[in-house]
Amino acid sequence: MNIVIRTDASSIAGTGHAMRCLTLAKALRGRGAVVSFVCRGHTGHLGALILDIGFAVHLLEGCDGADATGEEPLAHSGWLGATQAQDATQTLAIVEAMGVKPDWLVVDHYAIDQRWEKRLRPTVGRIMVIDDLADRSHDCDVLLDQNLVAQMDVRYGARLPASCRQLLGPRYALLQPGYAERHQRASPRKGAVRRILIYFGGADVDNLTGRSLGAFLRLGRDDIDVDLVVGSGMYAEAIRRQAAGRPNIHLHDRLPTLAPLIESASLGIGAGGSTSWERLCLGLPSIVIALADNQVPIAAELDRRGLACSLGFHRDANEAVIASKLAEIVGNGLNEYWSQQCLSIVDGRGVQRVCTVLSSAGGAALRNRLATAADEGLLLEWANDPATRRNALVPGKIDPATHGQWFGRRLNNADGCRIYIAETTDGVPAGQIRFERFEDGWEVHYALAPDFRGLGLGRQMLEQALITFAADVGDALIMGRVKGDNHASLRIFESLGFDAAFDGKSQIATMKRQARARLAQPIHEGS
Repeated sequence: MNIVIRTDASSIAGTGHAMRCLTLAKALRGRGAVVSFVCRGHTGHLGALILDIGFAVHLLEGCDGADATGEEPLAHSGWLGATQAQDATQTLAIVEAMGVKPDWLVVDHYAIDQRWEKRLRPTVGRIMVIDDLADRSHDCDVLLDQNLVAQMDVRYGARLPASCRQLLGPRYALLQPGYAERHQRASPRKGAVRRILIYFGGADVDNLTGRSLGAFLRLGRDDIDVDLVVGSGMYAEAIRRQAAGRPNIHLHDRLPTLAPLIESASLGIGAGGSTSWERLCLGLPSIVIALADNQVPIAAELDRRGLACSLGFHRDANEAVIASKLAEIVGNGLNEYWSQQCLSIVDGRGVQRVCTVLSSAGGAALRNRLATAADEGLLLEWANDPATRRNALVPGKIDPATHGQWFGRRLNNADGCRIYIAETTDGVPAGQIRFERFEDGWEVHYALAPDFRGLGLGRQMLEQALITFAADVGDALIMGRVKGDNHASLRIFESLGFDAAFDGKSQIATMKRQARARLAQPIHEGS
């Protein structure tokens, strides 16, 4: 794939947009994609860093805004350094000069909307927009919003094309690859607070870092260590003087990742931006302060769900307010449940999911393996997906205890049940296929993972599972039962040679055919 990313970093907008795009770019490069960046040369741009990491970067020159007449501004128009028309013209010239039509254009910028995207549409294959605000319309094929806010599923409403695929919530958070591995071994925090991490991003223009350090110093707790990520902002020297002579205050700068500091901390203090998902992924309870308007609903939802303690907007969180909340948490100690809830929300595999969506737009190669005990949580998550429950013969939500007992019985009964997990070639789970013995044959059930729907993979997944099953078990009668209004599944069964018989009373179609190993060679691992 050839992919172009349009994003910016600056002293005003911060570095979060560019850094998450870099995480995505590195993961895509690992899958063989050629990725290049288009950025404007703002003060604080990350062009040199992007280049050092090995990506081509095209820096846009400044504009005078002469053609701004008639262009309705956006809330963050000042972040672009040009009008949308000017920026689109400059970006278009760069894309055309590449000589290759990009498969994807990825846009991560609060100052760009559908007007810019429509200008670029004819020169690229598809467009993915990364957004957090839901305050403007987009012309895109995929929209990624990794945040957690109230009414997430409906907040974009009519702002997107009907065909746009939405990737919503922190399961798609663009975290560095190491977080997924660290998540697997993370332990819930409990008891006394021993170490605190303070980090407010790369553009802490209101000095929340210094304010939080001051709040901690009010406690007089020399027995608690504090990790402080300072950076090179305007308050850096003042913070260094504030921490001078205090051996329990540890200053850090230019870190490649926050993961080790998050991992070793008992409690975090930070903004309500993208670092929230890093803290959640490693189970770190946190005090969150919103640095910008768009972080307010995120912080509020984290607080409502018991995932963080929100102190609201930064103007309301003075040193005394922060100190009071710190004293309360330190005095009471940490409840293990808080940390467990954090760990349950983000697994660190979001970038893999997004890469899979981008690389699977034209189809994906799948392989099968037998399910293991480690797949219990994944299968429960898929089973309780709203679309899966709507198409299920028994539509009610499944509780974890019931599912655990059900899964354990089937996993230990190879003669009566076979569960296969379909995966992409790089190990991302794409769906499950289950064969259960009945009378003189087997009943098959299958479901694609939510991330893989709409890609035309259902038939491929079921066909490969039938081949694998026939190779494992031998000739057998296979039966599937499908709701009469589930037309997509009916078509898949019929295309694979199943004969349908409808029950007129319940509108359930019974699909039957003989499974034979001679259909094709199986793509199979794990049996």
